Amino acid sequence: MKRLIIALLVLAAVLLAMLIAPQLIGDKGYVLISMGNLVIEMSVVSLAITVFVAAIAWWVIRRLLRRFFGLFRGSHQWFGSRSERKRQRAFYRGLQALAEGQLEDARNALMATTDGDFDGINYLAAAQVARIQRKPERVRYLLQQAAEYSNSKVAATLSLARMELDAGQPENALGLLNGLGDSQQTHPQVVRLKAESLAAAGQWQQLHERLHEWKKPLKDDYVKWARQVAEGKFAEIASKEGANGLKQYWQDLPRKMRHDPAYQAAYVTQLLEQGMHNDAQDCLLEWQKKGPEPLLFPLFKALRLRDPSPTIRQLEKWIKQDDQNAELFSTLGHVALHSGDTALAEKALMRAVRLSENSEDLMALSHLRESQHDSVQALSLYKQGIELAQSR
Repeated sequence: MKRLIIALLVLAAVLLAMLIAPQLIGDKGYVLISMGNLVIEMSVVSLAITVFVAAIAWWVIRRLLRRFFGLFRGSHQWFGSRSERKRQRAFYRGLQALAEGQLEDARNALMATTDGDFDGINYLAAAQVARIQRKPERVRYLLQQAAEYSNSKVAATLSLARMELDAGQPENALGLLNGLGDSQQTHPQVVRLKAESLAAAGQWQQLHERLHEWKKPLKDDYVKWARQVAEGKFAEIASKEGANGLKQYWQDLPRKMRHDPAYQAAYVTQLLEQGMHNDAQDCLLEWQKKGPEPLLFPLFKALRLRDPSPTIRQLEKWIKQDDQNAELFSTLGHVALHSGDTALAEKALMRAVRLSENSEDLMALSHLRESQHDSVQALSLYKQGIELAQSR
């Protein structure tokens, strides 16, 4: 509106100037237009007025034409907006039906959203419906459609990779995950699924090489994967080269790795699987001189030794420093039980149960009572252990 007023004022000023100027100089001017038999004569002032009126008329006609054609364009937009609103309602209705467990309603509603702009979320939701309905091929198709949208690509690819992994195809899962962009490769869930796929494929060396750069996205899972990588690698060495090859491989590892509790735990685990319990005991005691190590300490219970006296002495030393620690008594009880020292085992396990009941100790006591032909007490302890395990 402001521009219109300015334009009118300018035109009025020009027109006024053209009217006043001839009066001041005493000459109105003369204009002759001749086209065949048509002759038009007028003064300059008349021409100016004619041009001014024509300009105003053109502006009015132009505005009317724009308004007229705008009606058609507006109706098209109105119909488009109406269709989009219908798709949005179907989308929300589908999500609500999915949450309510109305799978067919959810499926039908989400099918009506395929032409909408939902960044692939509608396909992800529809895939969830198909997954619950146990329609894997439809799930795959819908996830592939969702992966076409940048905002849904990671979620869809993760789901597709998980399907491949669950189907026993870790290489296919890795192929899908490797197809993501560079910025998406550090996504925590992508890294976790990659690690899981490499482990399932038995590619321990590659997983070992990548693990360090994945330490940040893996966070607390790093230790778990470091141990699993080491266990996988050690198992591979042991199966190919035997126990001596395993020990030599351990000695050849960098000092930093040999001092990593995750690698130490994996090595001891493999020693135990190879039946080298004395070597495992030596390692456990050597690496825990400063006190129990969370990753190593639980492995004491796996020792099967006729003479575990070094371990028993160490456990009793720790118990003197912390006589309210149920786990210390529990471990002592299991080590003694495996060595055949039932008196010490019973004493330690009973103390552990009094400090903190757990199903493992109750079941061990049940086994001990059974070996002593006390079937009533054995059954009672067994039931307690089962009930405690189920309650947790």
